[in-house]
Parts: sequence; C-alpha cells; structure tokens
Amino acid sequence: MAGDFKGTLSPLIELGEGPFILVPTYLVPVEVFSRGMLTRTCYSFFTAIVDAVSGTVSLHPPKSVLVLDSEPPEGKRLEAKVSVEMALDLAEEAARAMGKGKWTGALRFNSVMVEHEKIRPTWRVWRVEGEILVDSLTGRRENLGTLVAAILGNGFPSAGPSVP
Repeated sequence: MAGDFKGTLSPLIELGEGPFILVPTYLVPVEVFSRGMLTRTCYSFFTAIVDAVSGTVSLHPPKSVLVLDSEPPEGKRLEAKVSVEMALDLAEEAARAMGKGKWTGALRFNSVMVEHEKIRPTWRVWRVEGEILVDSLTGRRENLGTLVAAILGNGFPSAGPSVP
C-alpha cells in the first residue's frame, strides 16, 4: 500500500536537515452546499487532508494545498491504517460537520459531494528536532509523544475537523 503514495505536500517551511518522518496522507476534493434558517446559502470547495495513520481530517482551501511530484526525503515511512474508502467517508463526515459548533449549527444543513476520482495519496513530511516534531505543511510544532500516540492509533491531538 505504501507504493500508492507518491509525491509530497508542498512545504510551507524549509525542510532543512533530517531526520524526517513521512506520514501517508490522502487529499480528497470536497464540495459543500450549506443552507440554514439563520445563515446564508453558500457553495464552497475544500481539500480534505486525511491522515492515513490516525484518520484525522483537516479542511483547507484547494489552492493552499499543493503536491510536489518529487520524491520525498529519506526518512521513516509510517504504514497507512486508513483505506481509501474510509478516507472518503472521513472527509465527507468532516465536511458535513463543518459549521456545527455554534448554536446556529442546529439549523444548518450541509450537502456534501466528494470527488472519488480525484483522490490523491501523497506523503506529509514531519521534521524531527530533538523532542519536537515540525509539520512542513503548516509549521505546527508537536511534542514527540503525539507521534507515538498516532502510531498506536490514537491520532494527533487536534480533535475533529479544522477549517483555517
């Protein structure tokens, strides 16, 4: 299954020197039609980044997520635990739950369309700096213990979908 993942997510920060940890990731294009009694109707496009190790999902504007076709740097490649079908379901559920955090979310309905043909498996690069992991896509810094939790199947600490 690791052979299906090609390229890397375009890094926001300079990769620099390793060691690196490569996390298999699915990019899933999602279209969301939102309507509700207390909100305006809107039609939005997102790219769902589904972590194939922990199953966490984050939604990003499509133009902010680019894939480089180059080979990823040498490093530890984690094994994917999430199948393509499950990644599609997770992306759809994250888009359906978008905007449900406020009390007006009870009166909101999201219709979601996931483009099955355009899903793209790729690698997300994390750089190890002592006890800290640095995400090359966002620059986010995490404690090394979160990686152990992800490998054991508990996921990264960010709960639920996030929209920048």
